[in-house]
Amino acid sequence: MRIRTQLIIEDVVMAKIDEIAGEKHRRAIVVEAALKEYIAREEAKQKKNPKPPVEEDEEEDADKH
Repeated sequence: MRIRTQLIIEDVVMAKIDEIAGEKHRRAIVVEAALKEYIAREEAKQKKNPKPPVEEDEEEDADKH
């Protein structure tokens, strides 16, 4: 399912997106592809370096700050 959204993007970044998209592609396709690549990289990083589980005492200390 696709969801319509609105983003605020710097004009320089939008110009690069338009340059990549060219006449045959749409901006949305380029942005979606870039986000998918970013998400895949972040997920791979998390798998390589998983965060240690947080113990209950640490959670309580974090809530106090």
